Amino acid sequence: MLSVMLVNDGSGKAAALKEALAAAGVRVVAEVAANLQLADMLAAARHDVVLIDSDAPSRDMLEQVCVMGARHGQPVVMFTDDSRRDTIRAALSAGVAAYVVGSVEAARIQPLLEVAIERHQLEQTRRSELASAQQQLAERKVIEKAKGLLMQMKGLDEQTAYKQLRERAMQQQKRLADVAQEIISLAEWLQG
Repeated sequence: MLSVMLVNDGSGKAAALKEALAAAGVRVVAEVAANLQLADMLAAARHDVVLIDSDAPSRDMLEQVCVMGARHGQPVVMFTDDSRRDTIRAALSAGVAAYVVGSVEAARIQPLLEVAIERHQLEQTRRSELASAQQQLAERKVIEKAKGLLMQMKGLDEQTAYKQLRERAMQQQKRLADVAQEIISLAEWLQG
């Protein structure tokens, strides 16, 4: 059984949404008001999805969604009456996994939440892969710079400079990028 934390902005529709969730077999483990401590409240409740009921999500609400996603990594589903394109774009950019305009039949809630969970997991995987690729690229740049410094300072060819970097990393039992950064830092200190 899916469990949700219901964030209510005080619009008065939360009671109807809670009934629809119960009819769909979804358990509401906590209901909280939308406020600036929203991200902190998430840590206290155990839930699968954060469900936000908001007539028109404010900029503050969307910032809280960003903070929630960064800290807790749970999928966020927003039920709203606001169908403006700029609001939808802002919500999705903030990390909302599903943005639902209008009411939803109870029979559709469970699949909707499951799709939001899957979409959120895919997004998390993509972000992780992107971060890893960016880290690898940054490390590659550091290695290339250190290799260039060795070539310049010691008069080595590219292959020999790389071989020396690798050998030093193995001798010190360090990652190649860490040894390269040490060489760059030392060269900057010596030139400074």
